[in-house]
Amino acid sequence: MFFLQTFLFAAGAVLSSIRFNSRQPAIRLLGVALWCSVLCNSISFILSINHISANYGGSIFNIVVLPLISLIYFNSTNRRNAKTFLIIGILYEASAIFNLIFIQKGELNTNTLIALSLIVIVYALYYFYWLLQALPTEKLHKLPMFWVNTGYIIYYAGNLFLFIFASYLVKVLNNNLLIYWTMHNCMAIVEAILIITGVSMDLRNEKSSHSRS
Repeated sequence: MFFLQTFLFAAGAVLSSIRFNSRQPAIRLLGVALWCSVLCNSISFILSINHISANYGGSIFNIVVLPLISLIYFNSTNRRNAKTFLIIGILYEASAIFNLIFIQKGELNTNTLIALSLIVIVYALYYFYWLLQALPTEKLHKLPMFWVNTGYIIYYAGNLFLFIFASYLVKVLNNNLLIYWTMHNCMAIVEAILIITGVSMDLRNEKSSHSRS
C-alpha cells in the first residue's frame, strides 16, 4: 500500500504539472506538495533499506507541507486572513523543528502529526464555511478544491486518533502498528484518489477555457 499511495501521489503531481503556468495557484502549490510527498516517501524507503529510521522522511515532509497547505487554503479563500495563516505557519514550523531535533528525533513524530492534523482539519472546515458564505458556484462538486479539501479532511480527521495514541500503543502495549498503519495507508490512498479527481477536474477546466480563447 505504501508504494500504491506513492504512485497515486506521483500521478497527481504529474497531472498538476501539465500546463503548470496556467493552472490555478492552489493547484500549482498542491502539485509542489505532492512532489514533496513522493520525494519524502522515496527518502523513507531508502533509509529503511539501509537500516536507518524511515521516520526521518515523514518528519521532513511534515515540516515542509504545512506552509504549502496554508498557501493552498489562503489562495482558495480569496487571500483572506493572511496574518492568521502566517502566525499559524511560524508557530507550527518552530515547534515541528524543535520536536524533530530535541524531543522525538528518529521516532514517529506524533506531536507534529497531531498538530498538523488539527490545523488541516480547521483549514478544511474553514474552507467549507467559506464555500457556504461565498457560493462561488451552485455546483460545488465541480470545484477542484472541493475534492482536494475532502481528501484532506478524510485523511487527517480519520488518522487523528491514531496519531494521538501511536506512542502509547508502541511504548506501553508494544504494538508494531501494522494493522493501524494499514488503515492509515488506506486513508492515504482515498486522499490521493480524491486529490487526483480535483486535479483532473482543474486540468479539464483549464483545457476548456484555453480552447474557448
